[in-house]
Amino acid sequence: MSVKNRKVALITGANGSVGLGIARRLLTDHRDDYTLVLACRMAYRAEVAKYQLREEYPGARVETIAFDIGSAMEVLEAAEEFKRRYNQLDLFFCNAGLLSASGLNWPKIFRLLFTDMKGLLERADATVQRTGEFNEDGMGLVFACNVFGHYILIRALEELLQKSGEGRVIWTSSITSKHEEFSLDDWQGVYCPYPYESSKWLCDIIAVQINEHFKQKRLKITSFTTHPGVVASSIGNLPRYITESRKLLHYIVRWCGVSSQTITGWHGALSNIYVAFHLPLSDLETNVRYGSYIRWNGKGFVDRQEIEGFDLKEAETVLERIEALRLQTIQRYNAQNA
Repeated sequence: MSVKNRKVALITGANGSVGLGIARRLLTDHRDDYTLVLACRMAYRAEVAKYQLREEYPGARVETIAFDIGSAMEVLEAAEEFKRRYNQLDLFFCNAGLLSASGLNWPKIFRLLFTDMKGLLERADATVQRTGEFNEDGMGLVFACNVFGHYILIRALEELLQKSGEGRVIWTSSITSKHEEFSLDDWQGVYCPYPYESSKWLCDIIAVQINEHFKQKRLKITSFTTHPGVVASSIGNLPRYITESRKLLHYIVRWCGVSSQTITGWHGALSNIYVAFHLPLSDLETNVRYGSYIRWNGKGFVDRQEIEGFDLKEAETVLERIEALRLQTIQRYNAQNA
């Protein structure tokens, strides 16, 4: 397919485990159909990922764009650059994520190791998460990276998604997403003990509710939420030896029949690719979370989950608040660039 006729896919957090998994799965089956744009915070990391993928998939058209998804001003600048470079956007994988960890709760780890190993590996409550963190825009840091940056980028690229004729937005949520960790009184999750879980719950809410916005504007764009299962990644910025040593536990639990232990980015990306390419589109549901799972023998599969605790009024309130914040951000951006 000529470069002019290629579709366009954008992946944030593209140099991470799941991000690279999405890229590899896409290029394995659709190398000649897509221009793949890798979005990373650090330009050199994006370039390393680009050349790695080009070497693995000769002839693939892989390009990069660098910006900090947690900085609203950088996101809006990146959106303008993206619109200058591309005429459409077919797939947008909202994959970048931050789990701000300060350490591990070792007593809890040892207790869960002998009483609930499955829970130890499926949840992040043994990770000590930082609270009270704000970004340069005065927003909750984890909220800005995991939720707001993606939301304003989706809205900024709406026109390009519409031009594709069937634009799909795919959020990478988490198996740890919990309604119990979310509160409208602290909707950015700044002071709750588990900002990551709170932010991933917001991803689910917004991924579902933004479809109402698309319908009202008669846009041919559909949003989905997914989770990658349990991937042995370095998302929490914990020491590498911890990430590597826990892999053995993941495999042991998988061999015991726990299907959430996807472990690798390749297996974790299965649900993202499933909703990105499944046809017909009408077969997919927008009010569930599609998850990546794997059997003891390494065969992956996708399953869907109800989003427990979803409340329509709460979702509408959240979307109103994040939209108001987006409009304020755009006003500030325009004032700075006047």
